Amino acid sequence: MNRNLAAVAILVGVASAVHASDPADALRAAVPTPVARWIERRFYPETIQIREVKGLAERVVDGKLGLTLKEFLELVLRNSTEINITRLDVYTAAEQIKSANAVFDPSLSMGFNSVRAVQPQFTQIAGASTLSSLTQNSNVNFSQLLPTGQTGSVGFTTSRSSTNSAFNLFNPSISGAMNFSFTQPLLQNRNGIQFKAPIQIARTQLTITSRQSEARIADVVAQAAGQYWDAIRARDNVKVLENTLALAQKSYDHDKLALDLGALASLDIYQSETQVAERKRDLVAAQFAYQAALDGLKRLIGADLSPELRAVAIQLADNPAQLPDRTKILKFEEALGAAMRVRPELDAAHRRVTVDDLNARIARNLMTPRLDLSLQGSGLGLAGHQVRPNGNLGITAGGTVSGGLGDTLSQIFGFNSPTYGAGLQLNLPLRSTSARVQLADALIAKTRDQYTERQVEQQIIQDVRVAINALDLANATIEASTIARDLARKNVEAEQQKYELGTITAFEVLDSQSRLSASESSVLNAHVAYQQAFVNYQRATWTLLDGLGMVLEMPKTR
Repeated sequence: MNRNLAAVAILVGVASAVHASDPADALRAAVPTPVARWIERRFYPETIQIREVKGLAERVVDGKLGLTLKEFLELVLRNSTEINITRLDVYTAAEQIKSANAVFDPSLSMGFNSVRAVQPQFTQIAGASTLSSLTQNSNVNFSQLLPTGQTGSVGFTTSRSSTNSAFNLFNPSISGAMNFSFTQPLLQNRNGIQFKAPIQIARTQLTITSRQSEARIADVVAQAAGQYWDAIRARDNVKVLENTLALAQKSYDHDKLALDLGALASLDIYQSETQVAERKRDLVAAQFAYQAALDGLKRLIGADLSPELRAVAIQLADNPAQLPDRTKILKFEEALGAAMRVRPELDAAHRRVTVDDLNARIARNLMTPRLDLSLQGSGLGLAGHQVRPNGNLGITAGGTVSGGLGDTLSQIFGFNSPTYGAGLQLNLPLRSTSARVQLADALIAKTRDQYTERQVEQQIIQDVRVAINALDLANATIEASTIARDLARKNVEAEQQKYELGTITAFEVLDSQSRLSASESSVLNAHVAYQQAFVNYQRATWTLLDGLGMVLEMPKTR
């Protein structure tokens, strides 16, 4: 009765676990702790959890989030949704190593079978007119592929049989057997390449995936840095337009005063008034563009995921005119050599070729003859209640003894009735069509991956060359646009003095102001272009992430 109540309690606990919000918690409450822990590890393993946005709240001061480029990129590395998704590719690749190791998982099977048979008999040698027998069979089997390439198996079977037949020597009888076998490949798969190669491929693929993930993360960071400098451009463009509006407003105030004094015709005021209106319009558009750029930066660092952070104002601290140290920019061949040594894309492409070589080895191994050496043996035991006409119990002439399961096991492990042998099995692959096709595919894939490796090299060469050319162009543009801006400023001052003296019209003054605004915008664009070109140079030479503390988490493998 107590056992039935305990079983009902466990069933009720498991049933409640089905409806629980957390199956693991319900499981712990339903079954004993050791069992619950085993089930939890097996069916509820630890998984990668989604990361919360971090590093933002502590940087907010007086409702403002001040950022430099370095701080911004650190937040991107920590909170970017795209980067966090990319990280998961590495964990997925790591699981493939476990999957490849599954071939070495041991297998344990157990079984029990009970059969009752009642049959009417038509002959006296059956031992009874109605023969009734009960047979109960049990078995335990264990097998495993060893890491060294051998296959071993051990099996244990027992059978208990009872009957009403008068002719049985043992009733009931208990028989048992232990069987073992061991197989060693001698030619094909002698070193276990068919089982070990998928593990090596999975490990290489993990490295390839991690290197590809590094490259994708670097691309995201480079794009984020470019977007940061675009926001800086939008910020400083607002300042340029504010200065332009101030100049136009000054000209309008001058004309308005002249109009009030009667020194200017009423129709001549519209030109300067129109310029003020147009520059206010451009300023409003620039302000909204800047706010849109800041919203884009918030998305990159995860600041758009909560109302509190969405309300925070971002202040960008960098000045595009403060150019990086030019001594960090190497000559083309030096920069290219450094990039070839460290770019992860090239390393990933090279490792793909090694995977193709391994696949070719597997295919060639499949073409060799298969010769297996096998060893097998077994031990038998028989015991039970011995039946004799006089009812005595003892030892039979064949060596079996009367008794129970312990006597049977003693005979089995004592090998009183052993069986053993050895054998060779030879399989000659006469055509190996499938293996030949697999080899051809591997060699074609190797050639394709070698071309891909060449493409990656060419892309790196182009990246470095384009980045250095962009830096040279931006540097030359800065020099030229700076000279043009300085001259435009002097021209505005001169035109303003001429206008005040009445030697030129308002149109010429406003035109000089427009050219000054364009010159200042050119200088700003040149400085931002240089900063972005330098980011691309760092990406091309794989120095962009230096000092940012990026560590790609590598899962533990076995």
